[in-house]
Amino acid sequence: MQKIPKIDEFKTPEGYFEQLPDQIMEAIHPTRNLAWVKYAAAVVLLLAAGIWAIVPFEQQNVELTLDQEVELYIDSQYWTAEDVLSMAENPDELLEQIIEEEYPEDLLLWEEDQTWL
Repeated sequence: MQKIPKIDEFKTPEGYFEQLPDQIMEAIHPTRNLAWVKYAAAVVLLLAAGIWAIVPFEQQNVELTLDQEVELYIDSQYWTAEDVLSMAENPDELLEQIIEEEYPEDLLLWEEDQTWL
């Protein structure tokens, strides 16, 4: 035991614990100078805006039938089923037509004349 040298008590350097979080973060995420990214993004946006302004935009008008236009409004969820029924002259007839299209008679599981016990 006498051959082991005596160790003086350990002392931390001045301000070690105050600087430690910054040193760890610097080691994990070194700071990078990415100022050029802002300029590159600005150039890309300017080029895109210039191309969009120069290239002619041709809008094609497509003539739709009334049924196609109604389906477009329904598919885009601009109109709901209630909206369509409220615009119909005879909503009951429209509902019966939809039921006949969606559920042919051979798929119906019930008959109106059938009585249930």
